[in-house]
Amino acid sequence: MKATLRKRLIDNGTRYSLRLDIYPPAPHPETGKLTRFVNLGISLHVNPKSSEARQENKETMALANAVLAKTQLQLHAGRYDFMIPARQADFIEFFKKLTLEKNITAKTKTKWRTALRKLQASLKLKPDQPLYFSEIDKNLLENFRTYLLQNSMVNTASTDFSYIRTALNHAYRNDMMKVKITDQVKAIAPQRTKIVFLTQEELNILAKTPCGKPLIKRAALFAALTGMRIADIAHLRWEDVVFEPTGPCVHFRQRKTKALNYLPISPQAIKIAASTDEPADNLADKPTEIPEGSRTGIIFPRLMELHCNCYRHFFKEWIHDAGIQKNITFHTMRHTFATLQLLANTNIKTLSEMLGHTKIETTMIYAHVVNASRRAAADAIILDMGEDDIL
Repeated sequence: MKATLRKRLIDNGTRYSLRLDIYPPAPHPETGKLTRFVNLGISLHVNPKSSEARQENKETMALANAVLAKTQLQLHAGRYDFMIPARQADFIEFFKKLTLEKNITAKTKTKWRTALRKLQASLKLKPDQPLYFSEIDKNLLENFRTYLLQNSMVNTASTDFSYIRTALNHAYRNDMMKVKITDQVKAIAPQRTKIVFLTQEELNILAKTPCGKPLIKRAALFAALTGMRIADIAHLRWEDVVFEPTGPCVHFRQRKTKALNYLPISPQAIKIAASTDEPADNLADKPTEIPEGSRTGIIFPRLMELHCNCYRHFFKEWIHDAGIQKNITFHTMRHTFATLQLLANTNIKTLSEMLGHTKIETTMIYAHVVNASRRAAADAIILDMGEDDIL
């Protein structure tokens, strides 16, 4: 079976349309109908008079010959996806466009781009080199899976692989791939990571410990009392706070998931929010309620303006001064909120809603932490007695 490049006059004889002549005819991958001619969707000037037209013809022929060579290889392999134009599209460009269009944070977009670069590295592709959908098969995806596991930590590999799988599934739903290839290759299961959290006693000690940057302390304690992420806290406004008969709450859109969240918060959290630069443990004179509409603007101004090194320095120093030996980050406060809520017998579904999780399975990781804590507590009391003392 051979492919030949053919020209056909179009546009009243001013241009040549380029197409592939397959002989003997090959079966169409979708209809099964024997197909001989496949239009490439590109054309040449019949009589190029300008240097621009001649250059355009040169580039068009280079592209056509590249397609011809690739088609010949596919024919030898018994693959006929080249007959479907969509499957001749470039997955790299498709992935980049999908990344831009997805309603995700800038941080997540960066992670998507990183996953794509790893795919290109695994295939030894140059930055501007395409990866056609017709070239993507089970072996390619399996090899990429192996590459990730050999060159990344398991959870990083799991995340990178999931982004590529998501893009391939999107392409399949848009008829750019005939087979849902992700069904043929196992996902990379993430390993459960150890959740670090503060006990109630440690949190109380931290609340009584001065911090070189009171703003950081206020925001961290607010996170421990609400479970909110630092990005959401940094953008929280007084206009988002509503005082209802049952107590204060905040209405905000999560920056990570873009979902709206309705979160009841405690009066003490409001006191911390209303503080300025006073130590957060001196809250007795702070009002439990701030008259609705009496304050406007960002609640924790300049929190996101702090340089990460500056923020980390003061945060680590604060933890050290409190005598806490754990590896604590700002996100630990969210873990602390979730864990202490479960230890206080808060319903897991209620907690999931408060954390803004889209799946309750995400919240279940805290249930495992709590079960381990309760097991340790149960084993903590040991009587000093022998077997004979029981009788």
